[in-house]
Amino acid sequence: MVDFPWMNYLPDNSVEGGIGLANKLFWNITVHHGNGRWVVCGGEDVIFRGDSREATEAFLYGLGLAYAVLPEEIFERLRENVRRVVE
Repeated sequence: MVDFPWMNYLPDNSVEGGIGLANKLFWNITVHHGNGRWVVCGGEDVIFRGDSREATEAFLYGLGLAYAVLPEEIFERLRENVRRVVE
């Protein structure tokens, strides 16, 4: 059994919502699957490799939750500061 009450913090209560938050901070997350391997990239850099969808989703949920639990004002300040650095 899995109980994941903090999923409610993620937009749309989904892993895609967590990816969306990370991408608002210019992570440019993409997920690729092939040959029994899952690869998560941040832009052109590989940031995670796994051999199961579940492990990959756990990584992505953690990434999204790190931002989802921030108060909106803090998240927006972080977004603005990151934008200044990457642009």
